[in-house]
Amino acid sequence: MIFLLGLSLFWLMVAIPSSSNGDQDVKSVLSAHNASLATNNPLPIGPAEFDVRFFFTPRPQLVDRKQIFDFVTNMLAAEALKDFNGLLPGKTISFFDPRYPHVTIVANSLVYSPGMPRSHLFWGMARIMDHMTKTSLFIASNFALLWEGRPAGGLSITLHTPDQEDKHTGTTLLLRPPGRQQNATAASDALDFTTFEHKFHGSLLSVEDVCMGAIGALVQAAQLPYRTAEYAFVGGFVPYHAVQSWSSFGGEPVLDREMVVKGVYESTRYAIAHDDFHELNVRILEMGLVFAEGGYIRYPPLLSGLDGRVNTSTS
Repeated sequence: MIFLLGLSLFWLMVAIPSSSNGDQDVKSVLSAHNASLATNNPLPIGPAEFDVRFFFTPRPQLVDRKQIFDFVTNMLAAEALKDFNGLLPGKTISFFDPRYPHVTIVANSLVYSPGMPRSHLFWGMARIMDHMTKTSLFIASNFALLWEGRPAGGLSITLHTPDQEDKHTGTTLLLRPPGRQQNATAASDALDFTTFEHKFHGSLLSVEDVCMGAIGALVQAAQLPYRTAEYAFVGGFVPYHAVQSWSSFGGEPVLDREMVVKGVYESTRYAIAHDDFHELNVRILEMGLVFAEGGYIRYPPLLSGLDGRVNTSTS
């Protein structure tokens, strides 16, 4: 059934607020890590004209926090290599990850539109996950997307048991799970020769910091040109402390969007799989040769002798 954008008697529509620190630019971390940006990073939540409302049910179904983070980062990684300014391939698109068969994310466009703008999928999921994180409400729900206050489509996170019939119509996009031997991601079908080397180090972050930083970086990486003359990428999601930083190996200007997307998703997948959210360094190898290096780091760094989030106020 096409997602209903109006209020019903059984749902309460609530606004998802923008991040209060959303105007901060992740470029502020560059000098600390000797990196440069391939482009001016846009805000993960999208422009001011874009907004999201969610429909809250009195009997919410809880979603596993780490599973939904893994699902969403895998989905955004898969879409990040496509045209950010293009349309999804159908009025109703169901995203399905075989690792989590009880979860489906559905994107519905308006009746008169051939498909949801892909940019709306990115901005919508960034706002939804930011809202869930800040409210600690990881629940299945329906979300209305608005442009300049008018309906622009809908997203929904649904839960079902394996024996329940999938009632969603339209096109189903199967997210390919990581390969067991080569850690391939869903970002491309041409990742069979990609391998990774991982090393935890440094400070411990929260799962929210790591995953929200990755979501922000994927929204930003999706807007990169496919190939850039810059050799480094830095992305994140203020105010979350995990910042994704990637550079081509050896400083050669060969870093492209696919390499960044591979790295961002792989670093997040690896942290979730190992339930370890220390800072992480990752090398990306193609047929045994190192092409890029990076991972996520904590910014601002922990002050000596302190644990947890840093108090950055001055007095």
